[in-house]
Amino acid sequence: MRVKVSLMGDVCAPRPALLTVHQGTSPPPPLYPPESPLPCFESPTPMMWPPGLMLQQNKLTTTVFHKAQFVVLDGHDCGYAIPHITVPPANLELPLIIAFSKRKVMFSSSKVKANGAQIGCTELAGPPIPLPMLCCGSPVSLPNGFPSFNSLHTVSAGLSIGDIVAGLIAIALEIVGEILSKRLKLGDGGLDGLAGKLLGASTLPEWGLKFGLGLLSGCARIAATQDGKFKVEVGSGYAGFDAAIDHAREGRLKLGAEAHAADLQLGYAYAINPDGTTSHQFTDSAGKLEGADSTQYTITGGSKQKAAVAKLQTTSTRGTVSLYGDRPSDITAASWQQTTTTPATGPATSTTTSYSGSSSLAESWGMPL
Repeated sequence: MRVKVSLMGDVCAPRPALLTVHQGTSPPPPLYPPESPLPCFESPTPMMWPPGLMLQQNKLTTTVFHKAQFVVLDGHDCGYAIPHITVPPANLELPLIIAFSKRKVMFSSSKVKANGAQIGCTELAGPPIPLPMLCCGSPVSLPNGFPSFNSLHTVSAGLSIGDIVAGLIAIALEIVGEILSKRLKLGDGGLDGLAGKLLGASTLPEWGLKFGLGLLSGCARIAATQDGKFKVEVGSGYAGFDAAIDHAREGRLKLGAEAHAADLQLGYAYAINPDGTTSHQFTDSAGKLEGADSTQYTITGGSKQKAAVAKLQTTSTRGTVSLYGDRPSDITAASWQQTTTTPATGPATSTTTSYSGSSSLAESWGMPL
């Protein structure tokens, strides 16, 4: 099954009519009962949404382009600060709703990867069923977000039945977790709304449910596709910590941990590779409204087939999206990468490579992946 790739400039929004549902609380005098479900209009956004990009919630390629743009990867979330307005708009919860908004890609191709990650997949006309993004909502998130025009792209990724099943299970488990937390009142008596959202949960039982369902989702993906991860997270996109065990189809096993605060992110990973080598990888990155700068230092241990190698790679990415532009050059991406490799024997080598989407009409809208 083929699904068209999504690009950084693809505009996405809830369907139909930009509508979701969010609970609200009115200022006095009460206009409606507390915690009432209210229709909510959400603003369309490009996939590369600047607040989510700065907080590194956006997951995009760095050296792979189509139509002069970065391609969406597994785990991509447009992120926070998406404008919302409830009906009626007198809603004390709106600042919190906007501050923790979500529009997340839930499907990915386990067999098609770019920059070491699975290609993210979402399409309104995706075969054999629509492949929605998961949008923020309350009392539960809603699988009703879609990009508008990615069906017009010329590049697609292969999606297996297992990939589709894994995505559907991930959506179901996230919604079931939200329902159970409400029904069992796992958040009652805990941290208030803002503190609970900043830390990822209000009480220990609510954290336990979240972690358990996250592990179950990881198990389902690995069972269905042989490629997935178990991930445990504490915190939010503003600051937090996560640890993961990542199993790749080609036989690599990776254990990693990551901490982030505001636009800064630090990570460490230990990998057992298919060729018998092991590696230690240290990363740091800083997000910006228009891109990101990152440094990755990898030490690969030797095996009978390969000598030990140390590699330092610095990457800088930039992208510009104009929703109102009428030229291909209005939506462009660029990446700069420097790599220094130090083998166990012999001299070190250093290379610098620039990647850029073309702004010409012919190339920008027909560049192959």
